[in-house]
Amino acid sequence: MSLSVEPSVNIEQLIQQAEQLVERRNPDALQLAEQAMALAIESGNPRHFAHAKYIQAFYHCLVANNYDKSIELCNEALTAQQTCDIEDVSYKVYMTLGNSYQLKGEIFAAQESYLKGLKQLESRDNLSFRERGFLGSFYYNFSVLLGESQLNISTEEYFLKAISIFEEIESYFKLSKSYVSYAGFFERREEYDKAIEILFKALKIDLQTNDAYSIALTKANLGIMHLRIKKFQQALDYLSESLVYYSEKNMLYEVAMVRTNLGDALFASGKKDEGIKELLEAEDLFNRLENKRELSHVYELLSKFVAETGDYKKAWEYQNSYTESLKYFFDIEKTLALTRAKKEFETDMQEKEAAILKEKNEEIKKYVHKLEISNNELKQFAHVASHDLREPLRMITSYMGLTKRSLNGHMTEQQEEFIGYAIDGAKRMDQLIVDLLRLAKVDANPRIEKVKLANVVEEIKLNLDTLIKEKNARIISYDLPEMIADRTQMLQLLQNIIGNGIKYNENTQPIVTIKSVMKNGELEITIADNGIGIPESSRDKVFQIFHRVQTEKQYAGSGVGLTICKKIVDSLNGHIAIESNQAGGTTFKITLPSSVLL
Repeated sequence: MSLSVEPSVNIEQLIQQAEQLVERRNPDALQLAEQAMALAIESGNPRHFAHAKYIQAFYHCLVANNYDKSIELCNEALTAQQTCDIEDVSYKVYMTLGNSYQLKGEIFAAQESYLKGLKQLESRDNLSFRERGFLGSFYYNFSVLLGESQLNISTEEYFLKAISIFEEIESYFKLSKSYVSYAGFFERREEYDKAIEILFKALKIDLQTNDAYSIALTKANLGIMHLRIKKFQQALDYLSESLVYYSEKNMLYEVAMVRTNLGDALFASGKKDEGIKELLEAEDLFNRLENKRELSHVYELLSKFVAETGDYKKAWEYQNSYTESLKYFFDIEKTLALTRAKKEFETDMQEKEAAILKEKNEEIKKYVHKLEISNNELKQFAHVASHDLREPLRMITSYMGLTKRSLNGHMTEQQEEFIGYAIDGAKRMDQLIVDLLRLAKVDANPRIEKVKLANVVEEIKLNLDTLIKEKNARIISYDLPEMIADRTQMLQLLQNIIGNGIKYNENTQPIVTIKSVMKNGELEITIADNGIGIPESSRDKVFQIFHRVQTEKQYAGSGVGLTICKKIVDSLNGHIAIESNQAGGTTFKITLPSSVLL
């Protein structure tokens, strides 16, 4: 049959139509799935692509019975979904992924997929009509899965949840399937009459909706239940009717399942050769489908039935195949159980680590708040200190000056020298307080902006104009970059070093050269002078606060300037060091990460 789709039909409509066909195992769904993919590729929309991949996977799982292909397409859909964070398709993909693993017999992988999808839907509020339908399907599939896993877990709760949802939304097809599977719950408890009662409820719905697929499914299960209560003719009738429908629709998995039960019923009713023939057909189909779990059951029946015909060698071969399949599933399930346990342990550890991290973050927030309060208090203290500590020094300087003027012409040379010492000491103490405040403010709220170092050097020349003229000095600069930093700090950094290069210099013309170069992926700034130099033994110590190099001549200074320089460079994640200058004097080498450059 050929299906035509109106041009106005969008991808969502195509997918809904295809879903309905796939649920009934109708191969015409493939045409719709391919049209949806063509539209998705044309649109270039990742959301459409993920939906189209999903419906292709759904088709390959339930109609084509190509479970590996379905799993591959599901993973591609999940990958596409991650690129655009689409939640309205991922739960559908997890449903199909679970179906594929379940039909392959990989129970734990199926369970993991179902739980992911179920968790997504259960966490949402105000589910739409279709989303409620999928939630019911997750309960349904999960209950079927637990029933097939042979674990001692009650599945009735999930069946009843699924039935309740499907009754509420009037999804009769899914309601019938839920009744069929719910009957299986009572079959496992060997309450066959109860199971048959529930199956007739499903058949009543099927006949009212005239759904041929559902009728075949329900009758197949009625055949199995009648086989259990040894009503072989009724079992054969129901199973044979189902086989006709499944064979016409080329539903390989369903055909294989029905042939397995037909073989069992035929052999039990005395038709041994016909029964074994049906089982061999089922064996071939399950091999083609690579369904090892159902194949294991077929081997078990063939081993038993062939032995009764007297062919013990063949029976032993089937028994051996059955034993190997049990060993395979034991190994697989053991490995999956261990893997799952490992994942659960890792998840538990991650949750605990997250809780600890959250607790630590709360503590850090409290400490940050305390630090902010402390910093504000320190700023206030610094402001007060700068005023209250400097004020007495200004008074000392002022009153010593007044004393000197009042005693003008009446002081001895020694008295004048003592007054000079006092005034000089007060001025040096005042400068020390200023320098300490500058050091304390290096990390305080830096203003990050574009800084042209060439312009900074020009400003430094203006600031040091008096010293430059007094010492007949030259400042040479070239290849200086533009960078991202606090302009005031860069001015402090360069001016301290350049100023020292001129001040601590006995040449007739002090020269300070500043340049930059990229080396090993980092910015290297060198400031070289031809001054008195710094002994190698003191090069690390000069960056310590209050440390001053001992020289024959006494130079003014507090010993804080280079400490400020190091603190500024550290704040930029850089490094500052001192090297000898081949032309005499000192070379400061400042290395900064390339991230400071524009």
